[in-house]
Amino acid sequence: MADVPAARLAVVAVWVLTLVGVVLVDVFAPGQHVLSWLALALPLAIVAGIVAQLAVAEQRGFLTRLAATATGSFVLVLIGAAVALAI
Repeated sequence: MADVPAARLAVVAVWVLTLVGVVLVDVFAPGQHVLSWLALALPLAIVAGIVAQLAVAEQRGFLTRLAATATGSFVLVLIGAAVALAI
């Protein structure tokens, strides 16, 4: 993993955190509140992405990495919502 820059690793770490959160919400949230909890998971993932990128302290490409973090988290939450609605 030494070849992967810490800034990109932070993006993937937030995606993994978002995936874990979405799975936990889909499994443990009561049926009628799943979408509400997923709506909370996305802003939390974006805040986690901002914190992770600020912790890396790499200026170059900050907005691109932050956009990738937010987009990936959005897609994961969207898939989680689709799964919740299908069940």
